[in-house]
Amino acid sequence: MTRTRCWFLAAALLALPVLLPGQTVGVRVASLYESYSFKPGLVFNKVTEMTIPIGVDIGFGRLGSLALSTGYANVKLVSADPQQLSNQNLSGMLDTEGRLSLNVVPGKLIMLVTGAIPTGTKTVQQDQLSVLGAISSDVIGFSAANLGSGGNVGGGFVGAVPLGKFSLGLGATYRLPLAYTPVVSSSSLQPGAELRLRAGVEGAASRRTYVRFAGILARSSQDKIGGALRNGVGTRIIGYASVNQGLGPASITVYGFDVMRGSPQVEQTATGAALLPKGNLIAGGLRVDITVAPRTTVAPRFEYRLSAAAPDTSAAATLQRLGSSARFGVDVRQSLSRSFAAVLQAGGVTGDVIQAQNKVPFSGLRAAIQVEYTP
Repeated sequence: MTRTRCWFLAAALLALPVLLPGQTVGVRVASLYESYSFKPGLVFNKVTEMTIPIGVDIGFGRLGSLALSTGYANVKLVSADPQQLSNQNLSGMLDTEGRLSLNVVPGKLIMLVTGAIPTGTKTVQQDQLSVLGAISSDVIGFSAANLGSGGNVGGGFVGAVPLGKFSLGLGATYRLPLAYTPVVSSSSLQPGAELRLRAGVEGAASRRTYVRFAGILARSSQDKIGGALRNGVGTRIIGYASVNQGLGPASITVYGFDVMRGSPQVEQTATGAALLPKGNLIAGGLRVDITVAPRTTVAPRFEYRLSAAAPDTSAAATLQRLGSSARFGVDVRQSLSRSFAAVLQAGGVTGDVIQAQNKVPFSGLRAAIQVEYTP
């Protein structure tokens, strides 16, 4: 697909709400701040990120819906040794993403058209790579782990069929990233296209017990560096399970997920060779939603993450621990009117990352406020 066609598709997604009558519009705007401090052992000792995500959901009745999202992010990195690395500050818009859902068979089959316009920070200076490396940590889980790309286009189908008292969901999606220059004066990079196959089962196991199981197989093709094919991300397998149990005015959700990457290799990136060993990220959590008043819900939560990877590209290599984290906090949702609601979030995180076989402890906090409008 040419770049001209990609931009035409993105423009069509944005113009669609104007062309279709009778739509309903929902809006979400949030302000989120998070800050993490690290003990000695890294080239930086503090990273803070402020994001302002914006989401718009447009419904077209029985025809389908359109979801748009964008935002702003500001990241600050404080160097542990100014002579080795200067303090960094990177800010700007995030990519604008769109997802058009069309009801092919209402309630059973949906066609998806997706795309992202590269409105984010897609090109950085060489000395700003430390910022991007810091926020990409899956142990910490920054709200904005990627500040920009060259955009992408894609699509697919998702459907559901009855399976006794449960429902079986199936889906297949394809995403084609566009080329961009990630670092000033470097070669262009076009990440490999990704095919995702999804399957899941969910439903009520009893009157107040709801279960959900899902699996995803993601396969990425080779990347292009300066027009030449190189190794890519490869194959990932993702599993998710959750159980929701109602108890009086409370609802308890226990969940877990596992992300396994099993294609060890060395990837030639625009900034040099990068080791991509097999790895695993596993997490489990608990959330309790408690209705304390007719319009007020309080939700304490906890999540533990553990990341591991092989030390080299050997497929038989034993995984070694990369770090772990424990996240905890509470969300308070207040309904302000029939259409408006506000959500306050506060929490903390503690854990460690492994750098050169040394454990580096870290801790941090996260706070957010979100306002929602639902027609």
